[in-house]
Amino acid sequence: MDAFEKLRAHRLIFTITPGRSGSKLLTALGQCISGVQAVHEGPPRMNYVLRGICDHPPAARWWLESEMFPAIASHLEGTAFFETSHLFCKGFIEPTLDLGLRPSFVILTRPAREVASSLFSIGCVPERTGIGRLVLLGPTDSNVQTAGDWQHRSDYQLCYWYAKEIERRQTAYEHWLLSQGCEVFRVELTELQEPSTLPRLAQFITGRSDPSIDTVGAAAVLSRNQNPKIGLASEITLPPPVAELASQEAEVDQVFTE
Repeated sequence: MDAFEKLRAHRLIFTITPGRSGSKLLTALGQCISGVQAVHEGPPRMNYVLRGICDHPPAARWWLESEMFPAIASHLEGTAFFETSHLFCKGFIEPTLDLGLRPSFVILTRPAREVASSLFSIGCVPERTGIGRLVLLGPTDSNVQTAGDWQHRSDYQLCYWYAKEIERRQTAYEHWLLSQGCEVFRVELTELQEPSTLPRLAQFITGRSDPSIDTVGAAAVLSRNQNPKIGLASEITLPPPVAELASQEAEVDQVFTE
């Protein structure tokens, strides 16, 4: 059985999310579901090829076909493979479907202001900082909403623009993926933090009506922050005051309504 035969015989789930949105929590909860192999940015890592694929989108299919999917197939465990990386929605979805796979998708959301504030606080700014270039889409990439005169945007505005761009993609992909025969599960971070959400999530990930869940382990996961900011940056920078945020956000919101 070749790699793609193995993958087609398995349940595959990927995530559409901006990052700083609970994806590590999602991973830890997935690991509490029997038969689920949940990973967060597992090898081969997409961040190492993201810039090249943004510059040359057709390369995504080659990389998925020759690198990522064979690597996943060689280490499959259980009955469902669940990758929670926020990178997958940045050029890897369409070529995956072109290769004949029909994964399911979790759309994990968080308010744009919260995402932007978290990115800003750790210095992860689209287009402007090294880590921002490594893992985030920027206003000079193809197939993104214009950011207007982005060079004159503040760092916070670029983070907010990125969060809104992922919101735009989540809405567009939700409709398109359903039309392509893929299953979609939308959940907000605050919902994910509620124990009552896990059974529904487990049903979706496993495709079973009665999945087995480690409820004790899940309770322990929900009791602590799975991805604290400490350790992600040498120093934490506070975002602008709330009153200033509103005016900065309004300028960015305008480009998404034009």
